Amino acid sequence: MGYGAIVRKIRKEKNMSLRQFAELTGFGHTTIAHIEKEYSNKGKEKLQVYIDTLKQICDRSGYCFRKFLEEAGYIEPIK
Repeated sequence: MGYGAIVRKIRKEKNMSLRQFAELTGFGHTTIAHIEKEYSNKGKEKLQVYIDTLKQICDRSGYCFRKFLEEAGYIEPIK
């Protein structure tokens, strides 16, 4: 699962709109929308997101960052 789908899943689990989730995480709603789509500039360019940004989203939404990294395929799950 891509990082954008996970961010969307977190937001949906909290039953929040883009604007509400943006306020919670400290980012603009358009930024959250671009992160969820993984594209910027009207879908023309693949979005490069800093790992610190993804960590901040997890921290402020109460989602385990390690779980996020595992779901996104960045690290292997602990056995």
